[in-house]
Amino acid sequence: METSIATENQTLWSLTTPHRTNKPINSTVMEEKKLLAELKRNCETNREKLSELLKVYDLTELGYQVQEQRCKDVYNKVLAENEFYASRDIERTEIKVGERITDEKFDFLLSDEDFDRLQTLARPIFVAEGITDENDYFIENWVTKKVSARKELVEFIIQNIVPQEMRETFWEAKHNIVQTDKLINLMRSIA
Repeated sequence: METSIATENQTLWSLTTPHRTNKPINSTVMEEKKLLAELKRNCETNREKLSELLKVYDLTELGYQVQEQRCKDVYNKVLAENEFYASRDIERTEIKVGERITDEKFDFLLSDEDFDRLQTLARPIFVAEGITDENDYFIENWVTKKVSARKELVEFIIQNIVPQEMRETFWEAKHNIVQTDKLINLMRSIA
């Protein structure tokens, strides 16, 4: 996927800590272009490993989404087969107190007792469908796999692709999901 230099410069700029400088604008633009060129060189040098890590991360993201949907489907099945009613009236929802809940996205409107009942009814289905074991542990914990793959990807990018002058900034921001998403997307656009 090709990206224009302007877009890459804007993305690179947005990833770095905002700062004011007394340098002339042309000097700053030249520094950014130099950093971008180094970023592209480093990306080219590490393309194979970066591509592999991006694919692993995408796979774990997909596994997580499939697992999440399977869980939602189980909860929705239990809600459809049993009567659960809203016990809270929250302005931002279209469901009012006393109305039946048939979608898991509104489970926060259940009373604590009903929520516990929903969990109790869903548990054997999770086990039967191979989502969790009898101790409520996921058979395949895609959340952990996704977090591990993301951590490995981000650390690889910072250590091997981000220009040396910028690494400290990125190490400090490596747990910021918004910033690391931008970094990952930038790698996708130039890898």
